[in-house]
Formats: sequence, structure tokens, C-alpha cells
Amino acid sequence: MSPRDIAQLLNKEGVPGSRGLKWRDTAIRGHVSRGTGILNNESYIGRMIWNKRNYRKNPATERRTARVNDASAWVLTDVPSMRIVPDKLWQRVKERQKEIGELFDFGQSNRLNATHRPEYLLSHLLECAECGGPYAISGKDRYSCTNRKKRLPIDDLGGACCGNSKTITRQELEQRVLDCLPAAFFSIGVFDTMSAKAIEQEASKLRRPEAEREHMKRDLKELERKQKNIIQQISDRALQDRPPLAALDDILDQLEVQRTALAKDLDAFATSEPDMTAKIEELRKRHDPAQTELRMRHFFLQARRGKNEDAKRQIMPIVRSLVQKVVIGKTPGHQPATLEVHGLIASILAQMDVLDYMERRFVAEVHTDFIEKLEAGEIETKEKQQKLLDAYAEELSAKRLEWQNIQASVVAGAGFEPAAFRL
Repeated sequence: MSPRDIAQLLNKEGVPGSRGLKWRDTAIRGHVSRGTGILNNESYIGRMIWNKRNYRKNPATERRTARVNDASAWVLTDVPSMRIVPDKLWQRVKERQKEIGELFDFGQSNRLNATHRPEYLLSHLLECAECGGPYAISGKDRYSCTNRKKRLPIDDLGGACCGNSKTITRQELEQRVLDCLPAAFFSIGVFDTMSAKAIEQEASKLRRPEAEREHMKRDLKELERKQKNIIQQISDRALQDRPPLAALDDILDQLEVQRTALAKDLDAFATSEPDMTAKIEELRKRHDPAQTELRMRHFFLQARRGKNEDAKRQIMPIVRSLVQKVVIGKTPGHQPATLEVHGLIASILAQMDVLDYMERRFVAEVHTDFIEKLEAGEIETKEKQQKLLDAYAEELSAKRLEWQNIQASVVAGAGFEPAAFRL
């Protein structure tokens, strides 16, 4: 039985879940590397791991977030009295999990590669308007509510299943969200800041002081110390005639990967001091604000065309800094799903004057049109380019008269609020 089927069976039989809530498949399946979920709980085989995670509160969301401590800081203790699962059964589960993991591994030349779920532009930012659960890819590039798909009861809905059956293709979702971004993004004047930050980051790499070399040496010694500590634990267990722990071997492997990478960086560390004046001047030319804006407009254009995944990856940090979440709601029949966008983008648009917003949106659209015509060879001469620009200016003047009649509370048919807006 799958974890989802097991959860449904437990709920049907009235077995209470954690903290008295309904059972979910994630409580059973959990996360292998984090050791969460019933299938990965090592206390069932009489082993306790202390100091594995620490918890911190996010001041922005007021939510606790778990962070995994360094593996060398974990404390592994055998507690035989807690064992309820034999080693043979536990090992069968681990082997089965490994088999499933390999089937879904993107790097394997396996026929199930298509089931691998890469990180998309809006991954983990999507929420169902009805149950508050996540929207995720289900089927060929189409998002749907995961709670609805699993048909599991939702405590916040009084034990009922989510009724939001509305799905939306990834291309449509990303297109609708991206269409609202340029007018706001290109209005906040961030290109001087972006250029300065890029220059500073690259310059800092050029002027790394000798102290950094010493710091890298200390880090290397610390990794070697941790390796010796793990090796000592393995040796002690062998001398005590205790069974080997796969977890210790995994930690040792991870430390060796880190040590090898750091040693390689240390060997490649440049000792000569570059001509900083000339280098900084070269960086200023390369990261000129005007050039930065042109590059960003190009990336936005490619991303809005819908097929260029590399362009979407380039603008992903910007999109995620502007968009906190997108709430997807159902609509009657075959009407498109409602999208409610939350985050900094909503605050920016709420503060913009309606006429200013419409003008900036128009400029963003004609900029896209101009580049497309240029790439298609339709305006190869200066005369044709100027003629098109004059046509844009004339169209803008006519539209300004139309926009003056738009009420301040409505922008292109979408109501704006300080926290969110609808597309």
C-alpha cells in the first residue's frame, strides 16, 4: 500500500493522527535524509539521535523553521528498550527507499526520468484558495491542489476533502504572473543598486586578503578533526563488538567531499595582487546600470515568451523577492483560475498612481514589441525604427486620455489591496 492509501485507511478506521489531527501521507513517508516520518524514525530500532536540528523563529512570518546541525555535532545513542522494529525489516525499508529514489533520480538514464520534478519559477509559492494546501505539478506541466488529488480530509474544512478541482498549466500560470511584474519592477529604479552590488561582489573576490587563506586552512583542519572524530567512533564500536552504523559512514563520506573541495579551492587560491584600479574600471563598464537594465528586459522578454527556461532561471531571484505567494482559486466551468498575488509586488502596485502604472505597463509592452520586430528583421533601418517609435509615442498620447477616466481603485479590471492583488 502507498503512504496515501495507508493514511486514508487510518482515517477511515478512526485512528487519531499526530496531535489528534487527520492522517496525511507525509506523516508516514516523511523525508529520508532528514529522518522524519514513520518510515525514517530511528527510535523504532532503538537508536536516538540528539542535537540533529535547531529551531529558529522567522521574524517575518513568526514561524519556527528547523535547521539541520552539522553531522559531526550529532550524538548517536543506542536505547535497546525503545526498539519495536527488527533490523532486517528496517534494512528492507531502506533498500526499498533507495530503489525508489534511484527511479526518480534526474541524473540516472532511467525511463522514469520524466517523473523528476525540477524547480520551476513559482515552485513552493502556490497555495489553494479553499484549503490552504500547496499546488504542485500533477500530470504534464499542469498544477493542481495536492490535497484535492490525495482526497484526504482537511481539519480546517471540518474533516471534508478540498473541493478546488481547478487546474492550470505551468505556462499559463507563469505568463499571467510575469505579465504583471515589468511595470512594477522597472519602476522602482533598482539598476544602480544591482550594478553596484555586482561590482562589489566581483571586486571582493579580486581583493581577497591573506587572512582568507588562513581562514580556509583553519576550516580544512576542522574538517580533518571531524573526520578523525567519526573514525574514532567507528573504531570504538568495532572494539566493543557493536554493529556498524551506516549513518556514521554517510557522515564520513560527506566530510570527505567537503574536505576535497576545500583543499582544491586552497590550492587554486591566487597569491598575486591584481591591478585593482584597472579591474574595478573594467567591472564598472561591464555592469553599467543601463546595460544591466537592457539585460534584465531581455531576460523578462524571453521568460514571458514562455519557452525559455534559462531566462526564467535568471530572473527567478527577482520574481521570488517580489512574490511571496500566489493563491489559486476555482471558477465556474472552463473559466481560467483566479490568481491572487501576495508580496512586495502588491505593495509597489498599490502605491503607484493608476496613470503612472498604465503608462509603465504600456512602455514595457511596446519595449517587448520593439525587440521582437527588431529580432524578426522588420525594422532593420534607423528610419523604420524611428517611425515605429513615433507611432508608439502617438499611441501613448491617445491612451493617456483614456486612462484619465479610470477610477483610482481599479487597474485593468483588477482590484488592488496593500497585501495582494488579483490577476
